[in-house]
Amino acid sequence: MTMARLRSLGILLAFLTTGLVLFSLYGAFRGAIENGNWVAFGGGILLGAIMVGFLCIVMIVPDRRGVGWVRAITAINAKYLFLLLIGLWIASMGFLASLELPANTVGAPALIGLFLGIFIFMGFIWAVIGE
Repeated sequence: MTMARLRSLGILLAFLTTGLVLFSLYGAFRGAIENGNWVAFGGGILLGAIMVGFLCIVMIVPDRRGVGWVRAITAINAKYLFLLLIGLWIASMGFLASLELPANTVGAPALIGLFLGIFIFMGFIWAVIGE
């Protein structure tokens, strides 16, 4: 396949993914839209876009420069720190699951734990690759 075909295929895949995400968002916020609460729908999209932008900025940091904190967490022994953090994250998420709270109560801490887990696992990968 030529590069032009791959680029066209990539653009088509991006549009299809965007359409799938929009339909999923509509399904998730259908109740809010039917009740005329467009603020919830718009706020959900805005907060999602802000989080994706923030994650993109954070994940580009290694390409910019090697600052002190980057060298500290990519040192040889940093992988053990992140391994300990992964163990603590697993224990805390397991404890949260063992509380058997209703979904509307456990949702916010679980979401925060999910995002925290992403950063901990990315830090572990970064520390191991940085050797």
